[in-house]
Amino acid sequence: MLRLLTFLTLALVTVQTAEVKKDQDIEELLKNMKGMPGMEGIKMFTADDLKNMDPNNMGNIFRGSGGAGKKPPRKTRTQYKRQLVHFYERYGLTSKIAGVDAALDKWKGREEKMFDALHKKYDDVIKAKWKEEAEAREEELAAEKAAEDAAKAAEEAANNAFSKSEL
Repeated sequence: MLRLLTFLTLALVTVQTAEVKKDQDIEELLKNMKGMPGMEGIKMFTADDLKNMDPNNMGNIFRGSGGAGKKPPRKTRTQYKRQLVHFYERYGLTSKIAGVDAALDKWKGREEKMFDALHKKYDDVIKAKWKEEAEAREEELAAEKAAEDAAKAAEEAANNAFSKSEL
């Protein structure tokens, strides 16, 4: 009986030592990872930390103190109204501005979906406006380049005329 008790005690000590060694190895590995490139902002948790965490609150742990991951505050009706009026003005749909309040009433609580639907509905108008703006910008850049080229040519002509007059 004494032998059995000694054997069980020895086995228990061996198991506990192995668990402590395993925990130490993990801790050492985590410490070594802290200096690695790309690991600067990583949060390290021990097994005990994870066991003691509330699963319902785990998302807050990984968001950090900066408030990242939180939903942005909901916009007010006035903000949505301004955004909708801007949308109609930007894409040349000024005849729709009179119905802004009615649209906001209809889509109350689903305003972001309303904007998704508007972008889908007026996709061709939006693309045409973008194309028009891109072409206007290209013309603007071409005009700037032509003006720069003309200025360089005039400068070169003046330099040539000056150097010939010195001879």
